[in-house]
Amino acid sequence: MENTSYNLLTEGFKEWLDIMGYVQSSIETMPRRINEFFTFLKWQKVHEIKQIERKHIYQFYNYLKTRISKQTGELLKNSTLNGINRILRLFAHYLEETGQGQLTIDIPYERKEVPDREILTQDEIKALYNAADETILGLRDRAMLNIYYGCGLRSKEGISLDLKDVMIDKNLIYVRKGKQYRERYVPFTYKQKKDFEIYLKLCRKELVKDETETSFLVNNQGKRISSTTLHKRLKELVKSARITKTVGLHLLRHSIATHLMQSGMKIEDISTFLGHKNIESTQRYTHLSIENE
Repeated sequence: MENTSYNLLTEGFKEWLDIMGYVQSSIETMPRRINEFFTFLKWQKVHEIKQIERKHIYQFYNYLKTRISKQTGELLKNSTLNGINRILRLFAHYLEETGQGQLTIDIPYERKEVPDREILTQDEIKALYNAADETILGLRDRAMLNIYYGCGLRSKEGISLDLKDVMIDKNLIYVRKGKQYRERYVPFTYKQKKDFEIYLKLCRKELVKDETETSFLVNNQGKRISSTTLHKRLKELVKSARITKTVGLHLLRHSIATHLMQSGMKIEDISTFLGHKNIESTQRYTHLSIENE
C-alpha cells in the first residue's frame, strides 16, 4: 500500500511533465530521480508525503553528496547535485499545483564547477596559420581562423555573419546574432583585415556563383558554410600543424581569451570582446592565464 502511494505520485509526476511539454529525456529521467528520493524515505520509515519533514530532505541530499557515481566511480559532481535539487523543487511545485501536498525545498545550490580547459599556445596558433596554404580553400581557412581565434566569435556567430557584417573599412565585425541575441562590435587587426580582403577577392569570389548570396563564409558550392565543414577544415589544419590536442572552434575562442588576459588586457574589455553578459563568465580564464604563462 505504501509503495503504491509513492508509485502513483511518480507516475502522476511523469504524466504532468509530459503535459507541461518537457522533452522525452526529462520525462524519463526526472521521475527516476524522485523514485530515488522515495526509496530513501522508505529507509527512514517515511511512507507518506505529509510525513516528510525538512530534515528528511536534507538527509537525502547529504546522502547524495556521499554517493559514488556508477559511471565515473567518483562522487557526484556539483552540476549533478544542482540538477537533482532542481528536480526536487519541480516535484514540490507539481504537488502543490495538483493539491497533493507541500514540500519545502530550500537546499542551497552548489557552486558551479569550472571545467579544466586546455588551450592552444601562441606557437600552436602560429602553426595553424602556417598550415593554411595559398590555395582557395587555404585562404578560406585563414579567414576562418581570423573569425574564431582573431575575433573570438562563437561557432554560430561566425556562421551567421553576412558580407555587410564584416566592415573592412572600419576594421570591425558586427555580431548581430550573438548569444541570447545580444549584439556587439568586434575589432580586428590590420593583418586580419588583409586576410579578409584576400579571402573576399581570391576565394569567395571564385566560390560564389549567385550574386544574391549574403554569407561571409561560404562552402565549396558558394552557400553559407556549415559547422560540419568548418570542423572538418580545422581538423585538417590541426593534423598538418602536428598538434596533438583536441581542437574545436570553441577552443580557438578560449585560446584568444587567455592570450588577451596574458597580454594584460583588462578583464572588462575582454568580457566586451567575447560578448559575455556577466564578467563572471570571463573570470574563468584567469586561472588558465596563470597556468599557461
